[in-house]
Amino acid sequence: MSEPRRIQVAYDAEAQVWWAESDDLAGLVSEAPTLDALFDRVAAVVPDLLAAGGGVVHQPITLEFCVIRHIETV
Repeated sequence: MSEPRRIQVAYDAEAQVWWAESDDLAGLVSEAPTLDALFDRVAAVVPDLLAAGGGVVHQPITLEFCVIRHIETV
């Protein structure tokens, strides 16, 4: 099993979207209105990103999503 590909995820409150980027997946920048939609979108583009970088996918790829959301309370 290969090392998981780490993906940083954060919420942009002003734009009201979740966004993702990764040092492990060159070219990955994506956004979506919900976390589930973002997870689906990222999973869909990863094989294309790997192929564009010269990689070939012969086994399942583990994606590790590191989610950050800041919430202010009183």
